[in-house]
Amino acid sequence: MSILKKLLAFLLLAAALISLAACSQKAAYKDNVPLEDLAAAVEKHLDGGSLAAMKESYLSGPMKLDTILFADYLVKINAYGANIDEYGIFKARDEKGVADVKKAAEDYLQLRKDTWMEEYMPEEKPKLMEAEVKVCGLYVIYVIVSDEVRSPILSDFENALKA
Repeated sequence: MSILKKLLAFLLLAAALISLAACSQKAAYKDNVPLEDLAAAVEKHLDGGSLAAMKESYLSGPMKLDTILFADYLVKINAYGANIDEYGIFKARDEKGVADVKKAAEDYLQLRKDTWMEEYMPEEKPKLMEAEVKVCGLYVIYVIVSDEVRSPILSDFENALKA
């Protein structure tokens, strides 16, 4: 094989490796964003006036969440309107705890699905069935919202955390 062919093969291999490395890098996220700032990014897509912040007793009671997992949290549910819009933002204590926080959010959503009463606002059920959990660095969000606002909420949440 000529030197030119070897050089070309080497350059192609190097370019492929560089592109793979670039794709596998994790996005850099801030770890000091106040939850109120993240809530503002979420609530610009919702009727924030009908959302009420839940206290620790609600998280540990009906939601069955262990608040010891979180460095900070904010859960808001629709307390006054005729929909099930809801979101929760949690900050893990450290990188090792992120998986536990994500699992807690997923378990909560499963609890909601398991206990859904079919006769209770059937038009709202798709929101619950399509609910999502997203992780950005130390932060985890779950959203129970309509299709129209789910993607913008998750996108704005992530953008607020990008370093």
